Amino acid sequence: MVLHTGNCCFNQTQRRPYAQLDLLEERMICCNTCAAINSDLAPMNEEGHGGIVPGCGCEAAKVQEIIRELNLRKNGRGKVAQMRQQKFMLEMMGKLAVQVPVLMKHFSVTYPPPESLARRLFEPNARFLPLKELLAVDKPPDFPPMGYDVTCACERLLCTSRLLQLEPDEAVLTHKQSITGTVVTTRVPYANIESVQATHECGCCAVLQAGELTHPPGMPQAQPLVPGCGCSGQLVEQMRAEFQARVDARGNRRQIQQLEDMMKRFKDLAVQLTLVQEKVGLDVAYPPSQETMASIYGQQGPEIMPITAVHAEPSVTFQTKEFNVRNEINNALTMLSSCGLAGCTTHKVVLEPEQMVETFSNNCTNSVERKPYANLTSVDEVLVCCCCRLVNGWLPGVCGDQGMVQEIAEELQGRKVGRGNIAQLRNQENSMVKALESDIRVDSLMKKQGVAYPPSQQTMQEVYGAQVPTLPPTGAAGQTMHLSASERMETKEYEITSCGQRMCCGKQNLVLNDEEAIYDFQNCCSKVRQREPYASLGSVEPVQNCGGLCVQVSTDQNEICPGCGCEHALVNEISAELQQRKVKRGNIAQIRQQENLMVEIIKLGVKLDLLLNKEKIQYPPGQAVMDEIFGQGAQLIDASAPPSEERRSSRSFMNVTVPAGLRAGDTFPVTGPTGRFVVMVPEGHQSQVMQVEIPRHTETELAPLAANAS
Repeated sequence: MVLHTGNCCFNQTQRRPYAQLDLLEERMICCNTCAAINSDLAPMNEEGHGGIVPGCGCEAAKVQEIIRELNLRKNGRGKVAQMRQQKFMLEMMGKLAVQVPVLMKHFSVTYPPPESLARRLFEPNARFLPLKELLAVDKPPDFPPMGYDVTCACERLLCTSRLLQLEPDEAVLTHKQSITGTVVTTRVPYANIESVQATHECGCCAVLQAGELTHPPGMPQAQPLVPGCGCSGQLVEQMRAEFQARVDARGNRRQIQQLEDMMKRFKDLAVQLTLVQEKVGLDVAYPPSQETMASIYGQQGPEIMPITAVHAEPSVTFQTKEFNVRNEINNALTMLSSCGLAGCTTHKVVLEPEQMVETFSNNCTNSVERKPYANLTSVDEVLVCCCCRLVNGWLPGVCGDQGMVQEIAEELQGRKVGRGNIAQLRNQENSMVKALESDIRVDSLMKKQGVAYPPSQQTMQEVYGAQVPTLPPTGAAGQTMHLSASERMETKEYEITSCGQRMCCGKQNLVLNDEEAIYDFQNCCSKVRQREPYASLGSVEPVQNCGGLCVQVSTDQNEICPGCGCEHALVNEISAELQQRKVKRGNIAQIRQQENLMVEIIKLGVKLDLLLNKEKIQYPPGQAVMDEIFGQGAQLIDASAPPSEERRSSRSFMNVTVPAGLRAGDTFPVTGPTGRFVVMVPEGHQSQVMQVEIPRHTETELAPLAANAS
């Protein structure tokens, strides 16, 4: 999404991926007469200034239309879409985990392979997981909608109410003021909530904080939820537990686990297909030779050429570590100011395998904050006055124990890279490599067995009957949707020292490596290092001030204004580099890689269906076959249950024009009343107009893919 703001003195363009649209708040004032939007793109402060306010502020219809469009894009191109797609892909991988072993049984392939064959075909120490283990798919829990009245007792006196709704994919907070007719609706996806924190004070008071839901951008202070008179500790803890469960299951913590599971499944799938190739006498070398590629695809070849693994270690498993980050000076001051009533303060940070847990407690206050490493936007190391050392705001000991600060910084950096957004993209890239390998191996099997792809409409109907699935959109060679969805980046370094910093003998450098931006600042008495992943940059467009004389770049964490503020060429170059890296190594790259993976998984499923049909292999297999392959009592997971009669009872059709030059079996995107979908030209069709059925949104996971193909 792009927001352009300008006047005679100021000019700014913001570009923010939908995955970074953490907050979307609709504000209706004066009985729905006035309307505004508060979001990360245009924050609104506590006085109500800022935000997006079309016209004179009374264009409620336009505001609602913008809100509706942003919600659609946030759910279709953001974290919510990623989680839904991952769930679908893992279910489809469960189907592939049955199809390939059934194919191995048909060709009498021994699994695990004999040791001599394993040494010849695979790398040393290759592991062959039990087939039954690969059959299991860990499905995320389904949460029922929950609602909580979080109105404070003082707000009730002013005819004000607050309602917290925990929906399947996002939290919704509705604030109503009956006297003025003000309604503020705030929506934040669970994956964008940094942390959920319940704080208990004075023995009975309890409040709940939940990232930007309670601390919107532009607001100087958080607005925690304080239900009732403030002493509803049990209710606050119940809300925190429900909230935390949804954040864990629908957020970044779950996402990295699913991506690791998917990568493992693709790796084992490639191993099994290699064994089938070897059994039928095909060349199993990978990447395949030019001769082998030409025999499969002809002289043109696929759009994405096969490569080996991109990352040797895409993600890392960590052990739990605990650090005492209590500042002794603050501890002493707290005891003195409370006349000893507060007691000794406990302030510790526990680095668990998937999240960071910060605990702060004494006799008066108790709070626990949990934050997944993917929500750790930066790791900041600060040296002040040549002696005080901080990391992410913590000052352990008296002046910051140097060894502890350095160890915490290294641990946080390692976990941010190994379990955060960087690891997510690395897992996707490695999974894509293995998916392409599996696709090429299946293509070679299809070529040998005489199975054509794309199949004819007659073949599709023969395999699937009346419920013919929609094939993914095809490129020139039918390989992928997003070419170069992600790219490795070279390291670049810039000096971005401002004139003000030079006056204080300071110097600041910006290093752009493959995964993150590193800001280094130092002067005669202080030193600061900040590491900001490209997935956390936000908008990086140049901002012009003073009629275009001054220019700077601002990310969500830092401002870049080199020299006296007039370095246009340098700022534009840095902005372009940051934008390129944000697209190729950030959230946009993640969603594009994931869509490519979806295409590969769906194609693999269809191709294996065609192979099984060609070899006259029954699918789904009977229970006796399941027991023989996977062990006693193995259950088949149906990843593509046919639509129910209730869903299919109402059917709609439309006429579409077939683009010139397409033949039977070719596909093309169509825009219908429910969105974009893909149509295949049937066998024997000769006219330019054909009638097609309009699919519902829930009938296919390919709707977003089709929309992005053109």
